[in-house]
Order: sequence, then C-alpha cells, then structure tokens
Amino acid sequence: MWERAPYATQVNFSEAETLHDAFQLMSTMVSLPPIGVPLGLTSWLLWNIWIARNLLTFENRQTTAASVVSKACSSGREWLQAQVPKTTQQQPALLEFETPLVRTDVTLCNSDAAWSSVTHRAGLGWYITNQDGEVIQEHSHAMEHVSSPLIAEALALRDAVVGAKRLSLSKVWFRTDSRELARAIFSKSYPVELFGVLMDIEILSSSFSFCFISFVGRENNIAADSLAKAALLCFSPAMY
Repeated sequence: MWERAPYATQVNFSEAETLHDAFQLMSTMVSLPPIGVPLGLTSWLLWNIWIARNLLTFENRQTTAASVVSKACSSGREWLQAQVPKTTQQQPALLEFETPLVRTDVTLCNSDAAWSSVTHRAGLGWYITNQDGEVIQEHSHAMEHVSSPLIAEALALRDAVVGAKRLSLSKVWFRTDSRELARAIFSKSYPVELFGVLMDIEILSSSFSFCFISFVGRENNIAADSLAKAALLCFSPAMY
C-alpha cells in the first residue's frame, strides 16, 4: 500500500517499535508535487485504508491497493478545493517589470530552474535575502522525470515557498524569471500540466501574512540561475 503512494521517498516502517514511532515516521513523508495534496495525504491514506478494512470485514468486498491510493489522492484534492479561501490574505500580484516594494519588512526570495530536453532532468534553485541584501538561505537540487521547462520553473518556485515556510518567514516576495508562470499564478488560470504544483503553491502561500509573487528579469536573477544550472550539471536526485 505505502509503496504505491506518491511520496518523494519511502519510509521503512520496520524501524518503528511502537505506533507512536510509526506516526512520527509518517509526519516526515513528503508527497510529490503533481498530485495537488501538499499536506495531509497520509491522513487521507489512513482514512481510506480504514474504509477498505471495513468493506472487507462487514461486506466481504476487497479493495486493491491502487484503488485506495487513488481514492486518497482524489479525496484530498476535493477537500482542499472545497475550502473557502481566507479573505484576509493578500492575493499574489503580478508585476510585468520589477519595481521596489514600498514595504521594508518584506523578505525577498528568487527562484529559477534549468531543464534538459534530452534527459528530462531539471535543476532547481532558490535563495532568500534579508532587507540588507544578505543571503540568509539558499538551496538547489535536481529532479528526474520533469516534462517541461515550465513545470521545472513551477517546481522551483514551490521549493522556494516551502523553504520560506520552514524558516517561519511571514512576509515574503517571491520572484521568478518565468513570465508565463507568473502570469498563470496571477490569472488563476492553471494549465492542466501545472495544476497540482500551482495548487500546492497557492495553499502553502496562504500561510504567510503577506505573499507577493511576480516576474523578475533574468538579469536580476543570476544567482538563482547559477544555482539551478549547477544542480543540473552535478545531477543528483533530490533526497528528502
């Protein structure tokens, strides 16, 4: 069952000596971006395993592992899409050209991606600077099975949002040099290939008290570009 679930890495439950240990292991599991369930997939899996168990026990109806996983993913997406967005949250805005923000308490975060059409591998990079322009965090890694450069850019932005969230930042301006990606986020018109990743970004960004997503010219995104290209050149699959 768990081997079929779309997680970035698989957890070895044989290491868990107690039920509490098992739940701690589950809390470290990260779902893959395309499914559109950034948080809570494990809960949906447990719920659907319980349902499958009841069907077998009381109705003698068997449910395949693939069916349980599929139902858990679809239930998670349906629940997230049914949630009423918080009206108090600032909606991401699009700047066609980079201009300074009036606010001085906002942390800047740039992201970029490098993609190979031959191997379908992508290098993802992002960095965060404080108000003085000092880099306080940077990260890069490579991924396999990335079908387009646009998806690579979206994955890089999603990684940046996750990184900012892990640093407990509250006011962040995210910048990408993909005009197409910035336009899709601003218009809320998500292409099918980007739907899962952009839903992840939308849900994760709602946790910030201020979140701004915009386009930035390549000439102002050199550091993120270098991180992404280096990750692709020194390819090593991401480990979580």
